[in-house]
Amino acid sequence: MLSERQAKILKVIVSEYIKTNQAVSSKRIQELLYIQVSSATIRNDSATLEEMNYLEKQHTSSGRVPSTKGYRYYVDHLMEIDDYNDSLKQKLKAILFQRGTKIENVLEQASQIISEMTKMTAIVTKQNVNSELMVKKIDLIPLSETMASVIFILSNGEMQNQLFNLKDISLSDLSISIKIFSDCLIDTPMKEIEKNILLIKPNLEKTVKNYDLILETFVANILQTKEAKKEIVGIKNMLENPEFNDTEKLKKVINIMENMSPFDWFDVSYSSNQRMIQISTKIGEEISKDLSDISIVKTAIKTEQGSTMLTLVGPKRVDYSQANQLINLIVEIINGDDHKNE
Repeated sequence: MLSERQAKILKVIVSEYIKTNQAVSSKRIQELLYIQVSSATIRNDSATLEEMNYLEKQHTSSGRVPSTKGYRYYVDHLMEIDDYNDSLKQKLKAILFQRGTKIENVLEQASQIISEMTKMTAIVTKQNVNSELMVKKIDLIPLSETMASVIFILSNGEMQNQLFNLKDISLSDLSISIKIFSDCLIDTPMKEIEKNILLIKPNLEKTVKNYDLILETFVANILQTKEAKKEIVGIKNMLENPEFNDTEKLKKVINIMENMSPFDWFDVSYSSNQRMIQISTKIGEEISKDLSDISIVKTAIKTEQGSTMLTLVGPKRVDYSQANQLINLIVEIINGDDHKNE
């Protein structure tokens, strides 16, 4: 844990670098700090923060910039969410009143506003579930010594087929798994499937090898029965960030956004922001070694019809406070909390 003074210095550096995209000098830190500290003390603390990998020095004579670890500490411990202005609140509420209460319609327009303000690309992923749909039968069909097929039959007559390589999973373990799944999932409404699968996990872990692979494959197959759609908004806004003057870097980011399936946006594991329960953030190398300058901020909104995910993608040097502020406002309006206070 950082000392109080070190935390204040880190916060100043992160905040200033987000605004200027310029390395922050000791002199500038001293100007921005609300406490009286000598320049020598600032240099010593900055050097310590660098040794602890919270800061990076781009050049020998330059100031310092935040590292991924520094951003993570800022997001989890130092970030402050300012109160949003009333005009923005009313503008977003107007979208809700104009378009009705359907979440998808609200998010489509609200995401455009958020993208313009944050200079991030917004990805709205909708996953709808037919709550009446149920799994009616799960069958195992051995195909050869090395392959087997598992068939899921749904209440609407739809059939899903999943192949298993018996080199990875034995036929015996697969048979036991199907028996467990059948006992717990047959005639279960689709909206309750994911909850029931979590209850199955301890039993699978005790009785089956490679249970995690079997579980993931079953979950992925059942999720295919859901209708999902992905919309990308505001790539042009993201281009205003100097980080994306690098064409190759930009291609990588766009390629990921375009080629990930809608389900991937629900399944990717994000590091949790400790201070904002509804919002998750992933930064730099936490996403991929190839995307060390990128950040992702997301929230999920549950409805009776399924889930809608709002994901913001931008540079690591994004204004995390603003992104969290806007997402919180959207969630508040959609959930109706705003009306309770009026």
